[in-house]
Amino acid sequence: MFEFGFYEKEITPPLGSGIPGYFNIRRSCDVLDRLYARAVVVKSGEEKLAILSIDGLHPKTDICAGIAKRITEYTGIGRKNIMIAFTHSHTAIPFRFEGIAFEDDEIAADSIKGYIDVFTRLVADCVTLANLRLKKASAHFGKGEVHGISFCRDYFMKNGTPQTNPPRTSPEIVKSVTESDKELPILMIKDEMNNPMGAIVGFACHADCVSGEKLTGDYVSVLSKELKKFYGEDFVTIFLLGCSGDVNHFDVSKESDLDDHYIIMGKKLAAEAIKTAEYAKELEKTQISSQLEYITIARIEVEKEKIEDARNTIATIKEKKGVKISADNTDPEQYKLAMAKRLVNFLDSTPESFDVPVQCIQIGEFTIYGFNSEIFTEFGKIVKEGDGTGINLVATLCNEAFGYVPTRDMFYDTIYESRPGSSRLDKEAGYIMAEKLISMKQ
Repeated sequence: MFEFGFYEKEITPPLGSGIPGYFNIRRSCDVLDRLYARAVVVKSGEEKLAILSIDGLHPKTDICAGIAKRITEYTGIGRKNIMIAFTHSHTAIPFRFEGIAFEDDEIAADSIKGYIDVFTRLVADCVTLANLRLKKASAHFGKGEVHGISFCRDYFMKNGTPQTNPPRTSPEIVKSVTESDKELPILMIKDEMNNPMGAIVGFACHADCVSGEKLTGDYVSVLSKELKKFYGEDFVTIFLLGCSGDVNHFDVSKESDLDDHYIIMGKKLAAEAIKTAEYAKELEKTQISSQLEYITIARIEVEKEKIEDARNTIATIKEKKGVKISADNTDPEQYKLAMAKRLVNFLDSTPESFDVPVQCIQIGEFTIYGFNSEIFTEFGKIVKEGDGTGINLVATLCNEAFGYVPTRDMFYDTIYESRPGSSRLDKEAGYIMAEKLISMKQ
């Protein structure tokens, strides 16, 4: 029989901390939803593995290494058996990619430095405390679907060129490049008295429904709260983000979204999770395993002309203070400057290749495939087809992040995710990682 242990800890940073997720510097002024780290430890025989889900944007190498080191010291669980995943909330903990740092904002920079050490210990201890709460339990897998809340954000236009986040209701839109993944896999864990303890849940959609300067885990926070209402306050939801590099909540057929859209999303996901769990089938096998491997992938090639244009943009366009910069070209000139700075910083501060992690966790017949980075929908489909069982969950932003990973046919200047700096890896990266993950299943 399995043993499972769950735990969650609040990790909400102090007010005034920088909020990641967009081009402009933001400092938190309020809390809509408390932020959490949530952990599950699984034991079978002498083998143990841990999954840690964090309300945050991007995993970073040094931070993940510090978390894993402390987990191993306190639990004995080795690095290859630890998955550190981020939910990708754009209104959560204050960590950012290089090149979008707070060098012009000393208050935000100091808040990050003071928070990282505490954060590392808190989230690592979440796993340690889950490990101390191991109890005999059964695992039950089911898969639902949720429609109407997630949409591909890249669209073919009448001019034949795909575009990211085109103007809503534009008559120039022909169709979306692909369909978002509507699946909602859930692994429900029950104790020996058949009481729900927690669950591992996955869904594919950017957690960027909420903007502004108020901290929240976005729809993931609502999902967790709703499941607690149904199963009890001790129930812990381990959320893993699916392949959603090209997916968000924008329905371009509508003029705008409701202000409480993230609440609607979370409640719909929770309702489907509860419904699906009722018919979930118990896993028959009890063996567990985890593999964590690193693949060397080249840095994306950037044409000389683009580099020269970026440097010229930086030299000639003056930055305007206080201007909101966004990918929908609210201020095209300032947006161009922001992207130029991102590209130049990327080229000046990164190596010619990266060692990227991929992880495969097996809990009985159930498999979690862990990509790093922000992966396009298509690669999740490739892995699921390669698995062939349907008893799986494909996760992203596990252990590290290298920007977006688009399909090879989506490298256009009009596609936000494929622009150098947004995308850091070679055009074949997604295919290489998907193939590797499929081969790792034992």
